[in-house]
Amino acid sequence: MKLVTLVAALASVASGYTLLDPSNFASETQDGYWLVKYYSPTCPWSRRFAPTWEKVYEDLQDSLAANDVFFGEVDCKANRALCDSADIDGYPTVVFYSQGVNKGEVPGGQSYETLTNFAQSI
Repeated sequence: MKLVTLVAALASVASGYTLLDPSNFASETQDGYWLVKYYSPTCPWSRRFAPTWEKVYEDLQDSLAANDVFFGEVDCKANRALCDSADIDGYPTVVFYSQGVNKGEVPGGQSYETLTNFAQSI
C-alpha cells in the first residue's frame, strides 16, 4: 500500500495536477474552483483525451492558480465509489467544483477551446 501511495504522489508531482482519491478528494476540492477529470486508464476515449487535458492544464496553470482554479483527476477504475458518488456514467468526464460542491459537467464538450474558455471564465 505504501508503494501505491508513493507512486501516486510521484505521478501527481510529475503531472502537476492533483490525483484525487477518497483520502484527499474532500479536503482538496473544498477550497477554490476545480476542474476534475474522471477517467478510466483502460478506456480508449480517456487515453485519446489525455493530451488535450494536459495541454489545457499546461497552458493555463499559472494564470488560473492565481484565481484559485485547480485541476484534478480521478481514476474511476481504482476509485469506483468516488465516481459513483459524482454520478459519472462515461469516460472521460470533466466536472466543475466550486468550494467542494459539484456544479456539474463542463458544458459544451471536451475540446481544447471549450475547456480553456470555460476555465478562463471562472
